[in-house]
Amino acid sequence: MNRWPLFAIAWAAALAGFVLLSILAAVSDKFPGDVWLAHRIQEIDVPSFARALDWVEHSAGVTEVILVCAVAVAALLLVRDAAGAIILPVIVSARVLITWALKELIERPRPSAALVHFENQPSTFSFPSGHAMGAFVLYGLLLYFAQLHISDGRIRLPVQAACVAIIVLTGIERVYAGHHWPSDVVGGYYASALIVGAVIAAHQLVWRHTSNLRSNWSFSRSAAVTNLE
Repeated sequence: MNRWPLFAIAWAAALAGFVLLSILAAVSDKFPGDVWLAHRIQEIDVPSFARALDWVEHSAGVTEVILVCAVAVAALLLVRDAAGAIILPVIVSARVLITWALKELIERPRPSAALVHFENQPSTFSFPSGHAMGAFVLYGLLLYFAQLHISDGRIRLPVQAACVAIIVLTGIERVYAGHHWPSDVVGGYYASALIVGAVIAAHQLVWRHTSNLRSNWSFSRSAAVTNLE
């Protein structure tokens, strides 16, 4: 049975859900539970927790993202996944434009100082969280490529665990810093899941096609060698 029509239907339904969530965010500065959860996160007073969040925040810098992408692209080229090596930097770059467009369309204000503690609140709009989107897109795709190309579980599982940890901690850090409501982070994850899902589907189509071409070429070459013998 062809799974692609089912995937397209599921993806479209998920997109409709995100549109609804975005409309609610556009008409409401915060969702029920946002203030309570933000307070609970900001009340965490564990030095190691704060250090982990600081590290995650610094890892989201432009230089760090470019470095991670460069290493990942080089690794993808080594395993002959040219499509992945092209897709990764393109989508990571496009994510910035998508985030900007969503923020400008929805125009949800940042949390106010009367409700949460923060320093140097950004002047941009709040929904969805750009940091959460960036982490999910980059490390979500790296998690997928690790699953596809790393057969040794002793290497693959730690890499994937690190990807998940960075995604989760990035969202928590945004709330901890007072720059976003938890619902902004959820919105960022939601939008990124749509992006990553579509990218994975497209990559699977290309990867299977190129794999079939490589298999056919290898078979033809083997047959030609056999005939010569």
